[in-house]
Amino acid sequence: METRAHHILIGLFTVLTAAAALLFALWMSYAAGQRDYQPYRILFERSVSGLSVGSKVQYNGIEVGDVTELSLNPDDPRQVITLIRVYEDTPIKVDTRAKLAFASITGSMSVQLYGGTPESQRLLAQSSDDTPFIQADPSPIATLFDEGEEMVENLNAILQSVNELFNDNNREQAGNILTNIAQITEMIASQQSALDENMALFGDVSRQASTTLESIESLSLEANRLLSQEGQQVMRSAESASRNVASAAQRIEQLVNDNAGAVE
Repeated sequence: METRAHHILIGLFTVLTAAAALLFALWMSYAAGQRDYQPYRILFERSVSGLSVGSKVQYNGIEVGDVTELSLNPDDPRQVITLIRVYEDTPIKVDTRAKLAFASITGSMSVQLYGGTPESQRLLAQSSDDTPFIQADPSPIATLFDEGEEMVENLNAILQSVNELFNDNNREQAGNILTNIAQITEMIASQQSALDENMALFGDVSRQASTTLESIESLSLEANRLLSQEGQQVMRSAESASRNVASAAQRIEQLVNDNAGAVE
């Protein structure tokens, strides 16, 4: 009987110890959940695909909060207003910036906070009803997604253009062009011997023309030499002959005059 009572006491102690440990864990979890938070708003200019309520908020890689609300900007539906909460003791500065980042390989996103210099002031609400804004920078991931979509659209347009280029009509025309090229190539090949003969004849004519030009140049040089060396002598002889002719004419005229009376 005593042994049985002893076992009951041991079992009861074990159950009470486990219950106490469970209550302590629940209390610690509740105490951690009651940590004070500070809300902030972030205005993203691009799509926030992959971001949802409950997504992590990290500051330089350390988890400091989560996303509590997502909504479109009523004034500009291209913008997304993201409401986050971070631990109240998180040093959010006026120059702290936010961007989107991958949280896992499944495509879920998180909000990454970075920046904030030591000399900057804390980013605080101007009033009790005001939620301070954290400036968002363009996310490389969002930019990559946008550019990827644009690249896919451009690729589809290129493929469509290629399909239009190689339609039945264009393929037929391309086939005709290739056929004509083949015929021209075959004709040139058949006339290859004649082309070779013409090229050889053209070479002979070129050489003969070169020889003729050399002869003309030599003749021109010889003519210039004769004119320069013997031209003056010829001119002097012509001048002397002209004077002799003039003197003879004067003598003949004088002779005629002298004999004019005798003739009468």
